[in-house]
Amino acid sequence: MTVYDLAISLPADTRRMLVKAGILSGNIERNIYVYELFQRCLASGMAKMDAYIEVGRKCFVSEDNLRKIIRKMSEDISDW
Repeated sequence: MTVYDLAISLPADTRRMLVKAGILSGNIERNIYVYELFQRCLASGMAKMDAYIEVGRKCFVSEDNLRKIIRKMSEDISDW
């Protein structure tokens, strides 16, 4: 299971409550959106580098920060 899988397994209301309590990052909803957009680009046949550029441009996120988001959301939680 990845961080993304865990995040989306929680209902949106629960995620908002956890953000308000300071347990989850306030960026979790954005990170989910960015990760899903990146995955859709890859699924449509776009090259990985092009997907980084496209998603970064659409979401106003630098390529370095986008890579961090994708890496974090793809992280396998069984490694923790």
